[in-house]
Amino acid sequence: MRDNLRKVCAVILLLMLALAAISFLFQRQRAGGIRQEVADTRRALREQGFKTDLADFNLRVTDPAIRSREAALTAFASLARGASPVDELDLLPTMPDGSGIILWKQDWLPGREGAPADWSDLETALAETAPELDAADEAAVAGPIQFDLDASRGRAMLLPHLAALRHLESTLSSRMVVELHAGHADAAWTNALALTRLCSAWKVEPVGISEMVRFALTQIGFNAMWQALQGAGWPDEKLAALQHEWERADFFANLPDTVAFQRASDVAFCQQVRQEPLAGGTPFSEIIRESIHSPSVAISAAKASWNAARYRSYGTYDDEKKLLLFHQQREQEMRRAIAAPTWAEMRTLPGVTNPAIFISPYRSRFQMLNLQSLHSRLGAQGSGLLARAATAESERRIIVTAIALERFRQQHGAYPRTLAELAPEFLKSAPIDFMDGQPLRYRADQAGHFMLYSVGVDCADHGGRPVASGLRSGRRPMLGAPGFAGPEPGGDLVWPFPAAAEAVQSLRQQEERAQAIQQRNEEEQAAEQDWTQSPGRQARVDKILATAWNPDAGKMTFYGQSLGDYVRNEAALGTNRPTLTEMLAPKRVLTGAEPEDITFEVPLHYEAVTNAGELTLVVDADPDAEETMGDDAGGKQQELLRATNGNCLVVWHTIFDPPGRHAVQFLLVARTERGGFFAGRGPAVAVTTSNLCQFSLDSATYDVETGARFHARLPETHGSYSIECVTTNGVHLATLSGNATNGEFNTVWNLVDEHGHKLGGETFNSIVHLTLPDSGRTQTLRGP
Repeated sequence: MRDNLRKVCAVILLLMLALAAISFLFQRQRAGGIRQEVADTRRALREQGFKTDLADFNLRVTDPAIRSREAALTAFASLARGASPVDELDLLPTMPDGSGIILWKQDWLPGREGAPADWSDLETALAETAPELDAADEAAVAGPIQFDLDASRGRAMLLPHLAALRHLESTLSSRMVVELHAGHADAAWTNALALTRLCSAWKVEPVGISEMVRFALTQIGFNAMWQALQGAGWPDEKLAALQHEWERADFFANLPDTVAFQRASDVAFCQQVRQEPLAGGTPFSEIIRESIHSPSVAISAAKASWNAARYRSYGTYDDEKKLLLFHQQREQEMRRAIAAPTWAEMRTLPGVTNPAIFISPYRSRFQMLNLQSLHSRLGAQGSGLLARAATAESERRIIVTAIALERFRQQHGAYPRTLAELAPEFLKSAPIDFMDGQPLRYRADQAGHFMLYSVGVDCADHGGRPVASGLRSGRRPMLGAPGFAGPEPGGDLVWPFPAAAEAVQSLRQQEERAQAIQQRNEEEQAAEQDWTQSPGRQARVDKILATAWNPDAGKMTFYGQSLGDYVRNEAALGTNRPTLTEMLAPKRVLTGAEPEDITFEVPLHYEAVTNAGELTLVVDADPDAEETMGDDAGGKQQELLRATNGNCLVVWHTIFDPPGRHAVQFLLVARTERGGFFAGRGPAVAVTTSNLCQFSLDSATYDVETGARFHARLPETHGSYSIECVTTNGVHLATLSGNATNGEFNTVWNLVDEHGHKLGGETFNSIVHLTLPDSGRTQTLRGP
C-alpha cells in the first residue's frame, strides 16, 4: 500500500512539474515584456535627469592633493582602535540650571566613567598620537576633504573613514580645550578651524549613514565652539575665518543624491541576483529520483526551485522596475522637502517624518532588506535623515550667530540688545531659527554673557530648557550614535549661559564627596568579600605546603640575562648562585614589630625587581589558580622595602588577616624589555600569627566626612575592646570602648579629639586593648 501511495505522489509530482514547465514557458514570455518595461522606465527616468546606475556615481579621487589629505586622515584613523578617554570627554557639561561649565578654566575635569580623570590624563592620551594628529590637523585645513571610494560596490561599499572622522573630531575638540587651558590661543584656534572644516569642507559621499556622521560631527563641533567662545580672546580675523567656514556648510544639498545612490544600489542588487546561481535550485533529475523515496521532500524541493527560477526570470525585473519608480517618488519628496524654508513646514510634507519603505511581493533576499528598512522607519519618528539635518542646520546657525555676537562685543565693548543689530556688519540679515522661522531666541545678562537657542524639532519654545535638562546628565547624546533616537521632543537646542564660578566650585565639592562615598562603599564591599573568604583560604594551607613550587622563566631574557641572574643580589650572595626557586623562599627577619608586623627577606636585588616588575607576598593563595591570581590570597596590607644590603624586604601587616596557621610564599611578576610577561610563585612556608583579632580592610583608611571605622572579628563570641587614638608623636586624641557579643565589633570615630578639634586628613595611630572573658586571654595590639 505504501508503494502505491509513493507511485500516486510521484504521478502528482510529475503533473506539477509539467504544469511548472508550462508556467515557466509562460513566465519567459512575460519576462520579455517586463524586461522591456524596465528598460523603458530607466530610459524615461534618465531623460528626466534621475541617476539610475552605480556608474552614474564617480567617487574615485584622482587629485594628488586630496589623496594626500586623505592619507593623513586615514593614518590617524588607523590609531583609533578601541575606546579612548579623549572620546569620552564631556565637551559641554551643564549645571542643574542648564548653564555650561567652561572646562578649560577649571583645574579639574567633571567625572564620568571612562572619561579622563584630570588634565594630565587627557594630555597623556593626546600625546600618544601627537605626530599623526598634527598631520591630520594640517590636512583638514589645507583644502577639500574627500575619500576615495568604490561606488560600483553599491550596498557593499566600504566606509572605514566614518568612525575615524568621529574620533578625529573628538580629538581635535579635546586638544583645543587643552590648548586653551594651557593659554595657547593660537594653537587652540588651529584645532578649532580643523574641527570646523571636518563639517564644512568634507564632500560627503551620497550615503545616508555618512550624512548622519557629519551631523554627529556638527554636534561635537557645537559643544567645542561653545568652549572656544568663552573668552579665548581670538582676534576678529580669526573669528571671521571660523564664521565663514560655518556659513558655507550645507546639510541639505547632498540629500537627494543619497536617495539616488540607494536607487542605483537596489537596482544593481537585482541585477546581481540574476547573475548568481539559482539559490536552493535542485536539478530536475534529482527531483525525479527523490520523488520515489520521499515525495513530500521532492515536492518541497520542486516548489523552491520553481520560486527561485520564477524570481530570477521575472521577479527581479519586476522589483527593479518598481524600485526605480519607488525611489523616483522618494527623491521627488526629498527635493520638495529641502526646498522648504523651515522644519515646521518641512515636517508636514509626505515622507519626511514617516518615510515609506519598499515591499517586495516575492520570497527573496529583498525580504530581509524590507525588514531592515522597516526597523529604520520605526526608529525614524522625529529622528530620520531630514530631522537630523534640520537639527544640524539649527546648530550651525546658532554657531554662526554666536561668533558674530563675539565679534560685535569685541568691536563695541558689549553684546547687542537684539540680534537685529548684528546685520549688516557681521551678518547679512538677522538670524532666523530654521526650526520655526522665527528669530533665534537670545538673552544677554548684566554680567556680560548671553544665551542663544533654537526651539528644536518639536517647534515648541521651552524657554531655553535644553533637551537634557534637570540634574547635570553628562555629555549630550550624540546625533547619529548607535541607540540614539534623535533629538528628543520637549527641549530646545541651547547655547547656554556660562555657569558662575561659585556654582561650579560647589558642584566640584559635591562630586568629590559623591566619589569619596562611592569609593568608600566599594572598599567596604571589597573588605566584606575578603572578610568572608579569609577562613576558607586557611583551609588551603596543607595543600599549598605540599605543592612543589618551581617558578621557571624558561628562555626569556631580561635585559640580556636570565631572570634569576637579573634579579639576583650579588652583593648579598657573594659567590653563591642559588636558583630562582631557592631565592624566592621566604625567610623571616625579627624586627621587634611582631606580632602585628612580620618581615620576610629574599636575596633579590631591590632595584632590579622594581625595574622589571613587582614582588608580592601571597598568603593562603589558591594552589590551583593561575600564577597571576594572587588577588585571591591574603596578605592584603604589605610593604616592599629595600634592605641595607640591597635585598628585598616585605613587611606583612598581619592584623588584616585571621589569626592562626598560614601558608606564605612570594609571587614574582616581571616584564622583559620587549614586553614579555612572567609570573611565578616560589616555595611556601608555614607561619602562625598570634593576633587575637582580624581587622577589615576598610579599617586601614578613613574618610574626613564619615570618620574612621574600626571593624574587627574576634576568635570568640564575647569580648571587650578599648581603642586609643594617638598622633604619630604619641599625643592622646580619643578613646573608644565597647563590648562584642557576636564575635565582631564595629565602631566609628568622628575624628573629633577630646579638645573638640577635628582631624582634617592627618595620619594617626591606634592602640587596641582586647579582653576575651571566655578564655581569659588579653592582648594589646598596634591597630590599623
